[in-house]
Amino acid sequence: MAPKSGDFSSAPVLDPLIPSGNSEKFELGGLKRVPSKQEIHGGLGIVTAAIFLAGEMAGSGVLALPYALVGTGWTGLFLIVMFTINSLFSGTRLGLCWVMLEERFEEFRGPVRDPYPSIGEKAVGRWGRIVSLIAISITLYGGGCVFIVLTAQLVGSLMSAAGVHLTLCAWMVIVAAFLTPLTWAGTPKDFWPIAVGALITTVTACIIIMINVGSKGSELAEITYPAPTADGFFKAFGSIMFAFAGASTFPTIQADMKERSKFNYSAVLAILILFLIYFPVAAVGYFSLGELTTDNIVLAMTDGWQRILVEVMLMLHLVTAFPIITNPPAQMFEELLNIPADFNWKRCLFRSCSVLILLFIAESVPSFGAILNLVGGSTVTFLTFVFPPYCYIKLADATLTIKGIKQRRLPMWERIYCWFLIVIGICGGALATYNAVKDIFAASLAVPCYINSNITINASH
Repeated sequence: MAPKSGDFSSAPVLDPLIPSGNSEKFELGGLKRVPSKQEIHGGLGIVTAAIFLAGEMAGSGVLALPYALVGTGWTGLFLIVMFTINSLFSGTRLGLCWVMLEERFEEFRGPVRDPYPSIGEKAVGRWGRIVSLIAISITLYGGGCVFIVLTAQLVGSLMSAAGVHLTLCAWMVIVAAFLTPLTWAGTPKDFWPIAVGALITTVTACIIIMINVGSKGSELAEITYPAPTADGFFKAFGSIMFAFAGASTFPTIQADMKERSKFNYSAVLAILILFLIYFPVAAVGYFSLGELTTDNIVLAMTDGWQRILVEVMLMLHLVTAFPIITNPPAQMFEELLNIPADFNWKRCLFRSCSVLILLFIAESVPSFGAILNLVGGSTVTFLTFVFPPYCYIKLADATLTIKGIKQRRLPMWERIYCWFLIVIGICGGALATYNAVKDIFAASLAVPCYINSNITINASH
């Protein structure tokens, strides 16, 4: 039977990361699952949801991890381990936030198109919804702009080798036209094959990169490793943290699961997949090349079919991940505009217009990387390491003051860990923002495409 609004289980503490017990009576951090409306017909399973999470998070950030170790030395590997643990904890706390909402409020047990803002509103009030909505929109739509630029660069580079020469501005128009129909699918459960493709292409590219770079390193007469610096450590801190950023899509994927209370299984599996990708790529890239490691490890590869194949894989990843990252804000705005949740012309029109706006921004700022770093340094860290543990604390503490709800006192270690994540999220975000601002003022922005359409393809992907 479905739990009544405001009804929590009798367990006093939201403790374990992983639920345990049988399918009828397992506890997720102290919250008993009851198989009612939480089970969505045709929704995502545990493994499929994990693939979505890993495919969305394992993007271009992995390409910068070997270079991040140049400023830290081998101690940077400990940073990767630390952020793996922190991301795992933060992601599971965000999942528990949604479970608490379903236990307390009946309206969240069915389809919900704005899960993250709903968590923010119920945890801290109306401002939580507004801030999270703005942060998600900036982060994911901003990422969509960069995906258009990077995809156009990759396509242009590959087609140039085939004898087809167009400007970057023209390729962006073609890429946007191709990507638009992919965004018409309703929610993640409607395009799960795309998530599988995004993860497979990333893993394949990383394996080829490690083989190529490792072979190149074995041919070097001597490998020099720069001495770690404080500035290098702080830059690596921001780069590694950004590589694990992706919590803004967690609630959207959880809301599409058959059994939402099992989301923590998916979150843990996804983070472990990321670790199995990130750690070896960072280690092989850095220890094979040392100071020759580039900020994009693909640029350190030797020319040939392997590099071309990696570029193809990365292009496919960008194409498959684009509808995933633009889906959460699309659903939220469609909810505000009262666009029906089923497939219809209004949805297609809205999302097509959204891609058109993203194309206009990309054409306006073809070198969008510095601006994305500025946005990502603030909103990405907020959504991944600041807001989830804060909302978790607020929702759990609310059980101590609301009548009819069992008291849930967080253990001291968990409360301290939550505040630790909040502090490092704020500090890391401020650092990343500062570095992005320096980059913006250190280099002039490119001229918009509609003023100068003869912008050439940058070889640095």
